[in-house]
Amino acid sequence: MAKFLNSDSKKVGTAPGSLIFVGDKKSEKVSIDVIQYGKDHYQKTADFKISEFANITSQNGVTWINVVGLHEPETVRQLGEVFQLHPLLLEDILNTDQRPKYSEFDAHISFFLKMIRVDGDGTNLQTEQVSIVLGENYVISFQEMEGDVFDPVRNRLEKPTTKIRNRKNDYLAFALLDLVVDNYILSIEFLGDKVEMLIAQMIKTQSSGQLRQLNDYKQEIIALRRIIRPLPEICKLFEKSDSKIVAPETLPFIKDLEDHSIHSTDALELYKELINDEISLYHANTSSRLNEIIRVLTIFSVVFIPLTFIAGVYGMNFDYIPELKFKYAYPIFWCAILTLAAIMLLYFKKKKWL
Repeated sequence: MAKFLNSDSKKVGTAPGSLIFVGDKKSEKVSIDVIQYGKDHYQKTADFKISEFANITSQNGVTWINVVGLHEPETVRQLGEVFQLHPLLLEDILNTDQRPKYSEFDAHISFFLKMIRVDGDGTNLQTEQVSIVLGENYVISFQEMEGDVFDPVRNRLEKPTTKIRNRKNDYLAFALLDLVVDNYILSIEFLGDKVEMLIAQMIKTQSSGQLRQLNDYKQEIIALRRIIRPLPEICKLFEKSDSKIVAPETLPFIKDLEDHSIHSTDALELYKELINDEISLYHANTSSRLNEIIRVLTIFSVVFIPLTFIAGVYGMNFDYIPELKFKYAYPIFWCAILTLAAIMLLYFKKKKWL
């Protein structure tokens, strides 16, 4: 089955809203970290207990809850009960094959994205599902494993003079989305550098191994395209939201986020076209070399056809071939063959076939 049609057999026949984890387990345990902040206060708590969330939601300021690990549906269900999240939303959170999308309910807005970053070795791209739920005075982010791209936001939240500390939770959601999009651009540049380096090598020399590598890059770009292409529409829906959660002063930032997402999709299309052009050029060069070989072989064949005919005539085992008794027949035979071959080669040269 095609990768873009993947589904999990465990969900077949289940009722909508059934909480079933779909994907691979990428963390050993589920952990919940909480950051509470406002203009005058900041508190960070690791390994938070779900039973304590009732007190958090009633406090002033903004609460950011980051859940690492999605393989325990019960934890997601309990969070859903505390924050009154829709069952269909919880179902999508547990589905790591969920395509990027935007959902809006009465009391909360949700975003489903793929978070992409370069791995620690700096050789490959890592991809994981991230879901962001924006509520009245909270933001909940769900991710599959430890490590993310949100550290710059965490660092800014620690400083009381930063813009994010003086704004509401809709700006926090924007900041998280902005970091995801920024890393899309970095990931595209990372892959683009590899593509440009390979193309520079192919200008000097070409091999079938390079073509295979180029096709691998093309598949990676297609995968990135599936992840990033829905993003401008998600940003547009976020910008046009009628929800009271989204403050008017946040809209210009969301518009800027949309521009960045469009820039990402344009860059992907550019590299996709660049790879397609290089693949076409490789095949054209291969065909050109093959045509050159065939042309040379054809010229040799055409030259040797009359020579073979002459040799065949005088190589027949007939007793009465008058030329065979002539004293100078052999040198005349070679002179005739060489002269004929020279005339044909000169003719081909004049026609610029050589």
